[in-house]
Amino acid sequence: MSTSDTMTRPSETPVRPPTPPRRRGWGRWLFALLAIAAIALLVLDWIDKAGKERNAFDALFDANAPTQPEAGSVQLPDGWDRGLDTVGYLESPWLAGVLWALFLATIVWVVWRGIRRHRAGRPLQHAALRRTGAAVLVIVLFVLAGSATANAYVGYVPTINSAFGQVGEDLRGGSRIDQLSIGAPELQVPPGPAYVYVPPGYDSGANRDHRYPVIYLLHGYPGASIDWVRAGDMQQILDKMIQDKLIEPMIAVAPDASGGWVHDSEMVNQVNGPQLETYLTKTVPQSIDARYRTIADRSGRGIGGVSSGGYGALNLALRNQDVFSVSVPMMPYGDPGAVLGSLFDGNTQLLEQNTPSEYIPTMTFTQKMSLLLVAGTEDPQLPTARQLYAQLTARNSPDVDVGLQVVPGATHTWHGATMDSPYGYVFFSDRVKAAGTSGG
Repeated sequence: MSTSDTMTRPSETPVRPPTPPRRRGWGRWLFALLAIAAIALLVLDWIDKAGKERNAFDALFDANAPTQPEAGSVQLPDGWDRGLDTVGYLESPWLAGVLWALFLATIVWVVWRGIRRHRAGRPLQHAALRRTGAAVLVIVLFVLAGSATANAYVGYVPTINSAFGQVGEDLRGGSRIDQLSIGAPELQVPPGPAYVYVPPGYDSGANRDHRYPVIYLLHGYPGASIDWVRAGDMQQILDKMIQDKLIEPMIAVAPDASGGWVHDSEMVNQVNGPQLETYLTKTVPQSIDARYRTIADRSGRGIGGVSSGGYGALNLALRNQDVFSVSVPMMPYGDPGAVLGSLFDGNTQLLEQNTPSEYIPTMTFTQKMSLLLVAGTEDPQLPTARQLYAQLTARNSPDVDVGLQVVPGATHTWHGATMDSPYGYVFFSDRVKAAGTSGG
C-alpha cells in the first residue's frame, strides 16, 4: 500500500447502535384508566338524571320490600315505589368494585415493573420522585375505594353534585326545596340551615287558602340537616307518595339539630350549652308557621328522626305534647346514651327526665299522642323499638295510639332511612287526616 493511498483513505466513523424504542410509561396507562372512570361517572350522572325523568329504573332500585304485619303497622301497596330511584351512582357497589380493581392493579403493576427493572439491572431515573408518585397514587386509590365501599353501604352521598352541596332536584313534580337560616342567640343556637320541602301545588292560586300539615325530621349523629335531602331522598319519596295519593300534600322540615357545630347534641337543653329542645320545639316551628301556610297547632304537627334523631323525635314529642300530636322515631334509642357528663353536667335528674325508657311507665299523657316506632330487620335498634313499643302499649291508655313497623332488610344506615321513612309519612298523614285537620 502506497503512502498516497494511506493519506487519501477516509477515516472510519464509528457506527452508533440503533436507539431502542422508548417504552410508554405505566403512568400513562393509569391516567387513561382514571380518565375512563371519570367519563363513566359523567355518563352515569346523565343516565341517573334521565332515568329520574322517565322512570326507567323501575326494576333496579325498589326502595321498599313488603312488610310483615305488626300491631298498628302501616301497609303500603306492593310495588308502590316503582319508578322511584333512591340510589345514586356514587352509591353503586360496582363503582367500589372498579376502584378496588384499579387499586390492586396499580400495586401489581408497580411491583411487576420494579422486579423487571431489578432483573435487567436498569437504574430508575428520578427514583425518589417516581416512588413518591406511585405511593401517592396507591394511597389515593385506597381512600377512594374505601370511601366508595362505605358509601355503597351507608348511602350518604348519591351523586357528585350532592357532594358539593346541591340540594333539591327538578323532578317535574312541582315541589321545591327551600333553604332557610334559623337561629336563636338567646338559646345559644347560632343560625343554622333548615331545608323545607314544599309540596306540589303549594303556589297554585287554587290553593291560596289551603293549609298544610308539617312533619319535622331530625338527623342523626354525626350528621347535618342536609342529610334528609341528600341521603334521605325526602323530595323524591314525598313527591312519589303524593303523586300516587298515598299521603296528603305536606310540608317537611329538616332543621339543624346540632346547635351550630357537629356534636352529639341528642336534641336536649344542655347545661351551659345550646338549648336544643327549646329551639326545636319553639323557635323552629314558630319560624315555619310564620313563613308558610301551615296548620299552626299540634293537630297538624309531627316529628320524626333517625338514629339519635329517632331518640330526639320520641323524647321531644313526649316532653312537648302541646306542640306535636304525632311522633315517628326511626332506628330509635330509648336513652340519650353516654352523655351524662357532656350534656347534663352530671345531673342525674336531668338524665332521668330525658330517658324515655325510664319515664314512659310513669309519665302523664295530657293529650292524645300517636307514635309509630320503625326499625329494620337488619337494624341493631330493633330490640329497642320493640321494648319501647311494649312500654307504651302497657300503659293501656286511650290517649296512646302506638304502632310498631318492622321493615324487612332495612339497616341502620341512610339506605335504611329511605326504606323506613315512607311508613312514617303515611302514618303521619293518616293521623292528621283522621283528626280532620288535613288542609282546611
